[in-house]
Amino acid sequence: MFRFVFLPLALLATAHAELTATFRQGGETDVRLDRMAALSVPGGQPPTPFLNAGKFVVEWKGSIELKERKRLYLSFGGNGKASLTVGGEEVLSEEGTLGSAKSKRLRLNPGTHDITISYNSAEDGSGSFRLYWEEEGMPRQTIPPTAFLTEPSDEAKLGQLKRHGRLAFTRQHCAKCHTPEGGFGANPMPETGEIAPILAGIGDRVTEDWLRNWLADPKAMKHGTNMPNLIDAKTPEGLQKAADLAAYLAASKLGGEKLSAPDPTLAKAGGVVFHELGCVACHDQSAADASRVPLNNVASKYLPGQLVAFLKKPEAFHPFTAMPNFELSDDEAASLAAYLTASSEGKGTELGYKFPAGDATRGAEVAASLHCGTCHPGMPGGVPSAPGLDAVFKADWAAKGCVSESDKRPELPKMNFAEGERGELLAFSKAGSDSLKKDAAAEFAERQVTAKRCTACHAMDGNASGLETLHSTTAGLAAHVKGLNERVDQSRPPLTFVGEMLFSSYIESMLAGTAEPRPRPWLGTRMPAFTAYAKPLAEGLSRVHGFEPSVPEKVEVDPALAEIGKKLVSAEGFGCTTCHGISDQAATAAFEVGAVNFALTPGRLREEFYHRWMDNPAGVTPGSKMPRYAEGNESQRSDILEGDARKQYEAIWQWLHSDQR
Repeated sequence: MFRFVFLPLALLATAHAELTATFRQGGETDVRLDRMAALSVPGGQPPTPFLNAGKFVVEWKGSIELKERKRLYLSFGGNGKASLTVGGEEVLSEEGTLGSAKSKRLRLNPGTHDITISYNSAEDGSGSFRLYWEEEGMPRQTIPPTAFLTEPSDEAKLGQLKRHGRLAFTRQHCAKCHTPEGGFGANPMPETGEIAPILAGIGDRVTEDWLRNWLADPKAMKHGTNMPNLIDAKTPEGLQKAADLAAYLAASKLGGEKLSAPDPTLAKAGGVVFHELGCVACHDQSAADASRVPLNNVASKYLPGQLVAFLKKPEAFHPFTAMPNFELSDDEAASLAAYLTASSEGKGTELGYKFPAGDATRGAEVAASLHCGTCHPGMPGGVPSAPGLDAVFKADWAAKGCVSESDKRPELPKMNFAEGERGELLAFSKAGSDSLKKDAAAEFAERQVTAKRCTACHAMDGNASGLETLHSTTAGLAAHVKGLNERVDQSRPPLTFVGEMLFSSYIESMLAGTAEPRPRPWLGTRMPAFTAYAKPLAEGLSRVHGFEPSVPEKVEVDPALAEIGKKLVSAEGFGCTTCHGISDQAATAAFEVGAVNFALTPGRLREEFYHRWMDNPAGVTPGSKMPRYAEGNESQRSDILEGDARKQYEAIWQWLHSDQR
């Protein structure tokens, strides 16, 4: 699956850690960049949004890059028909249930080795595929994304552009004006159903002054916003419209309880919360970094107490907000609000406009004339008389319409496109609108990893998280807290193999904020909830890795083997309980690193990943503090199960799923 980053064409011309995937179906072709050679497509759904449901073929091309000489066996997993060539020679071909065969032993020197993987789905269009490698002393495991390289072809570049444009089309809410006849169907691209913030009662939440400035120039107030400029604030008429519309919005109140502003003396404690949660990964207090959301207008935006309410439940008036729910306590929310208010006081964006007095009655008319209700539910103004979806895709977007740079009609909204977004939309316009009426779960997951800024906190595919470099910039906020830097390791788990590692049901509970207890309660940067898309995102992450979405399976436990496993995790064996707790039993000496409680394992961890992890933890997660207990399957405990490490790990797995635990 492609890494969904908005890349200039110049950067797309260089080799990077992906594979070029070419999908064919009948006479249609679609090309994209994939992180790895893996897929999981259910029958009745398309393999990509630009193809239809039904039988398909995919070919992955690129190179495997090796840092050192390896003697490898390569194999498949999944179902269908697949073949693999390395250096132009076919080394493996298999059909049906994949995985019973493997290639001959390949001696591969350091450097790059060209590979081609061809895969045919089942007749009903369902497909499942994974690519593995193994060698003496290393059990079969997924080839990591960091091992692949490709030189993107022109077709791959175009495939990426039209995908970016497709997402931009939904992010800019284009289909709210250009509506499809008959709707988007039963299984559309999920983002087509997203709505802009609900403005009912906004007069209870934000200041009229901030509303005026926001309406006058949204992009100046928040770079990266999708809100277009609907008013020309450089004219007296435009300033009056902004003032009138702001007055109308400020008059929209739900009559809720009046809230008090948090005690300013809580700001110091709030700074600690800001640092601990890693807020700096997504937010910039100076508004200088265009890649992060600015916080300089917080003090001028929120009415007393309303910032606390927002922090407690960000999705209350915007279900699809990228701001997650950290399930803050009342004290945390109050102190964080106090800090954000104090740190942004007097730093609001100065637009320099002098607004006339606003009139709410006229503002309602402005809202209707601007069709605010098209994007914001409950607002006046329905869908404008714009061309329908099919008609707009027949037009030349470069010459006419919102995307065009040459169309200066005053009635058109002035879109706030991100860099390169106009070109991406033009590429998408030539692909037609059909892809909006369907989606591929894996591509949805990759888009949401970017949209929800997951890599701001989590490393992925060998790339450090954003927080890795930014967190130290807020360390001073918590410098006075005694012992804060003496805690166990605060590293967050990487996302590289998350869909392969965890049952999708567990990923869903993490994303929904319902996982109890938390798997890593020692982390200050605790995992927040993204409730809007928890289920489809969890399912998509599984499919990215070629796995069907799944729930924990019952393990038939061998009591004798489980008893051996119990010994192995104890101080008599590998000493696992030094770092890992067992239900209510705490770890015996976890003073450097925290480890997930063993009681959570049956509901979290897929068996295949467990065995891979146990063989070589640092090989899966570089820098892991988890020790390795065997080399070449020769265990440190040669007196247990003949010293066979894999048998010992199976015994531990049996114990983890037993009543003895």
